[in-house]
Amino acid sequence: MTLNVSRFRTLTLTTVVIAAGLAMRPSAAAPKFFEDDPIAVDRPTEDATQVKPTEVKLFVDLAANIARGFSVPAPGRAANINTVDEVPDSTWYTNRLGRRAITPREMTIGPDTTAGPATGRWMVTSSKSDGVTPGFTIKDANGDRWFLKFDPPGYRGMATGTEVAVTKLMWALGYNVPENHVAYLHREQLAVAADATFTPAGGTKRALRSGDIDRLLQRADREADGSYRVVASRALPGKPVGRIRFTGVRADDPNDVVPHQDRRELRGYGVFAAWLNHVDAKAINSLDTLVTEGGRSYVRHHLIDFGSALGSGGVGPADYWAGQEYLVEPRLAVKQMMGFGLSPAGWHTEAFYESRAIGRLPADNIGFNPDLWKPRVPNQAFLHARADDKFWAARKLAALQTNLIAAAVHAGDFGDPAAEAFLVRALAQRRDAIERAYLTAVNPIADVVIADNVLMFSNVAVDADVARAPQLYRAVWSTFDNTTRTTRRIAETSSRGTSLDVPRGLPATDGAYIQVSVSAVDAAQPAWGIPVHAYFRQRNGAWRLVGFERMPAQE
Repeated sequence: MTLNVSRFRTLTLTTVVIAAGLAMRPSAAAPKFFEDDPIAVDRPTEDATQVKPTEVKLFVDLAANIARGFSVPAPGRAANINTVDEVPDSTWYTNRLGRRAITPREMTIGPDTTAGPATGRWMVTSSKSDGVTPGFTIKDANGDRWFLKFDPPGYRGMATGTEVAVTKLMWALGYNVPENHVAYLHREQLAVAADATFTPAGGTKRALRSGDIDRLLQRADREADGSYRVVASRALPGKPVGRIRFTGVRADDPNDVVPHQDRRELRGYGVFAAWLNHVDAKAINSLDTLVTEGGRSYVRHHLIDFGSALGSGGVGPADYWAGQEYLVEPRLAVKQMMGFGLSPAGWHTEAFYESRAIGRLPADNIGFNPDLWKPRVPNQAFLHARADDKFWAARKLAALQTNLIAAAVHAGDFGDPAAEAFLVRALAQRRDAIERAYLTAVNPIADVVIADNVLMFSNVAVDADVARAPQLYRAVWSTFDNTTRTTRRIAETSSRGTSLDVPRGLPATDGAYIQVSVSAVDAAQPAWGIPVHAYFRQRNGAWRLVGFERMPAQE
């Protein structure tokens, strides 16, 4: 059963009341659709003021994800979709690409609301280092807080350009991401704030000294004029309160009621991570913030830190095995031992494109197989993704035209035209491979409407040019009782095109429901023979879509 997201929260918070009501009325049945379906926005209804900052320890998170395993048997349908099988806007996600057209200029801007840190003196308030490249927290001349990260020596543009380009793409795909800019600084711009702190690699926090900045900058790539190129990430609105876990819910957030592994936007994130080779998609690279608006507080969920994506490994080019193996993979290790190393992994013989500007990526991305892609650590939300979740993500990518990819890459300002051209081409090829894999794996009928006594729809796979049109489309028309959820067959119609005449005998009373089950007949695409179910409600003489199921849950 698809449960309306807003009502899901209400039902979760009033379980005892509902249970008591059902006990008194055992024959009562909830309607499938309500007057406000489909819900377009899932708003936080509960005040989350009591949420407390919590931190996810990297090692604990890695160990827990590895311990949970590398596969999930028969995951259920995504729990946060609305009645038309879509992800509503929420504190997790905003529909952009596919909902409306995005121009290359919009892609270049993405989430940005400023032109970057204000010029002038930048006060360093804290710093830490991962041992290879430095990182600073600064307040610019306007007092705004920014986080600065650098390229590793010898790899100008690789980490900083990747961070900016991927941020733009993830924004277009609908996620909450920070405002990131490529910026340049001179050493004399940096001053140490009176209360500035420093955390050395493997050490403890202490007061920051000017000499610390000098030593840290020795680990950063430097421009010919002596300046340093950075990616400047503006502090997110709200109070940081922790990270996104990709399983379970956050117990102190009353609005967080859908297990994270069952959220479609987090399941679909796995498809986007595969496309972008974002191998570092884990809890530490996310951030929850407590935002207060209109006197009520709620948690907003963000994805951050995309420096280890595309061909970048953050502190150097991506590993040869990036995207092809988990950090720990017992079965592979056993196989290698049993074979005495005679059966090397595919990346040992694969050709790679390498550039100091973009790092390292497979040279041939036409044959990219998203089902074989792996992040560094198993991600439970990714593992729970079903064919309909992957279809949803692939459809988002189908709306991402190559000129938009080029605009995002251009925003990264990698400084190497040939490498940028390769990156655009590689991303387009990986996008096309994902479309071929996931748009054809389920019945791809979508955008179903009834107008002027004609049922019209689209075939997403055919429109994306990853499959040929089927031999025939078939529709089974039935009345639908919204209370008992029973159907009564009226007629069957068929057509070679994506429109069918409405048959005689449909109910004409206001508020009546019908179910139309649409399938495609094509021996080359057996999955298309499994019908999608579209539900319409009669309102003022017109049929309005209120429900759509591509892979219905068992009721």
